[in-house]
Amino acid sequence: MAPPKRDTKAIMVRLHAATLEAIDDLIDKADDQPSRPEMVRRVLKQSLRDQGYDVREWID
Repeated sequence: MAPPKRDTKAIMVRLHAATLEAIDDLIDKADDQPSRPEMVRRVLKQSLRDQGYDVREWID
């Protein structure tokens, strides 16, 4: 699943190997086998929601 094309910006992020292993583990457990970028978006979105940020602009 690709992110919405509207009002987005690309970023490059370096992650520690252990973080990538955790992301890959989450991907393996997901029913739809999302890509790494999609899983990072999901984790970030959930974290922001948990902290009270309004991220409704993302389409679920």
